[in-house]
Amino acid sequence: MSVMTLTIQLLITSRCRELRLGRAELVRRCGYKNVSKGLRRLEQVYAGNLEKAQSLVCALPGALELPPDVVRGALDKSARQLAEAAAGAAAEAEAAWRVAFKPHAYLLGTHTRPSQLLFFAITGGAERWLKIPLDLSQPPLSYAALALAVVRRTPVVRYFGATTGFIVNYTPDHAVRFDLEGKPVETLTHAYRPVEVTVSLGRREVSAESFGRVLGTIAKG
Repeated sequence: MSVMTLTIQLLITSRCRELRLGRAELVRRCGYKNVSKGLRRLEQVYAGNLEKAQSLVCALPGALELPPDVVRGALDKSARQLAEAAAGAAAEAEAAWRVAFKPHAYLLGTHTRPSQLLFFAITGGAERWLKIPLDLSQPPLSYAALALAVVRRTPVVRYFGATTGFIVNYTPDHAVRFDLEGKPVETLTHAYRPVEVTVSLGRREVSAESFGRVLGTIAKG
C-alpha cells in the first residue's frame, strides 16, 4: 500500500530546498531548542497529526518565509486529503464486513460500555464475551430460540453486568433486540456492532485483538 504524502509535507520540503534548510534548522526556526522534539513534531505533521504539533504548525509561516495564507491553504488541503482517505478506508472496511457477514447474536448487559475496557479488549473483546454463535444450518426463525438458550445460561455478562437480553443480527441491514424472555422489543435497520478498541503502539494504532495475541491473552488462531 502506498503512503500518502500530504500537501503540507510537499510545501515544507520544497520550500526547504529553496531556502537550503535542513530539517534540524527548520525546527530551530520554529522555536525548538530541543531539536529531537522538534523533529518528532515535524514527523507528526507529515503523518497528519496536526493537533499534536500545533506549536510547530503555527511557526511554519515565519520559518518558511511564506505568507500565513499559503501555509493555511496547504493545511486545509491536507485535512481534506486525510478526510477523504478515512472515508475511503471506512467504505472498504464496510464492504469487506458485508461480504463476510454471517448471522449471529450478541448478549446485552446492564452497561452499554464495558468496565475495565482494556482488559475486555485484550482478552477477546466482543467476540469472546458477547458474541453468540448460531447454528446456520437451522432456519432464521430459530435464531432467537438458539440465542435465548445461551442467555438463560448467562445471568451476568462479563464486563457488562447483569444480562438484560440479546440482539440477533439477521443481515447487515436487519437486526432485532429481544428481552430476557425472548420477546422482540426493537427492530434495528443496521446490524448491531459492539464497541471496538484500538491500542496505540508508538506511532501505530493496532486492534486490541492483535495486541492481545501479542501478549498471549488471546489464543493465536
